[in-house]
Amino acid sequence: MAYGENKDKGTVSKAASYYQDLTDLKAHFTDQIDKSIEFVKEAQPVEPGDYTVLLGPEATGVFTHESFGHKSESDFMVGDETMRAEWALGKVIGQDLLTIIDDGNILGSGYTPYDDEGTRARKTYIIKDGKLRARLHSTETSVALAEGLTANARAINFEFEPIVRMTTTYIEKGTRPLAEIIGEIDRGIFIDNIKHGSGMSTFTIAPARAYMIEEGRITKPVRVSVVTGSVFKTLADVDAVSQEFEILSFVGGGCGKMEQYPLPVGFGGPYTRVKKLSVQ
Repeated sequence: MAYGENKDKGTVSKAASYYQDLTDLKAHFTDQIDKSIEFVKEAQPVEPGDYTVLLGPEATGVFTHESFGHKSESDFMVGDETMRAEWALGKVIGQDLLTIIDDGNILGSGYTPYDDEGTRARKTYIIKDGKLRARLHSTETSVALAEGLTANARAINFEFEPIVRMTTTYIEKGTRPLAEIIGEIDRGIFIDNIKHGSGMSTFTIAPARAYMIEEGRITKPVRVSVVTGSVFKTLADVDAVSQEFEILSFVGGGCGKMEQYPLPVGFGGPYTRVKKLSVQ
């Protein structure tokens, strides 16, 4: 899309497990197209700086997957005592409101009722009430670290051996209405959806559509190149999660690890407020 000197591109897709969930999507696609047109026409460059940032479900999901989920895959810790100490079970990661789960039982892109070693899917609380509770495992890593199986041994096809991979990974929903959370923000940024994200110890999210939050209201669209932060600090700075919640599935694409790409995964979550992130 282009409007004068402003140019942008994006994709909209919708995946579902049942055909009937794909039969009435005109309103969804029309809404997304209209939002993108408005954004290209009206968005102005953001003033760089530190902001309170509200992540929508898609941005919450990508942050959770890229910046925390991969660090929870235990094959990174086998033989690495420094990382194991950094991510010691029982460590306080965030406030009590923060719970992060991986669950292969959830229908969608990450649905994995049995992993590729035959272990039945289960709900794994990686973080529960702000504390690190578990890691994701294959049989090999479970034995090496003397921790229980989590049904996360996955391969993209028969040509590859199973390695530790996520299924559907998300932040658990909270109890507060979204309007209440927004109403407490004097000056911030709302990230509606994203182009891509990456990270391990630090992370980067490139928003597709972002908006200013001023005096408790979402106002004008702004062009944001990147939002960055430290994973540990960002998790500690999560101070609100909404009761509104969405798990997302996608058409095509997937997660890459080592030479195995793309592996279907699911992610999402609530609207998540972070006290301070760097916005450029």
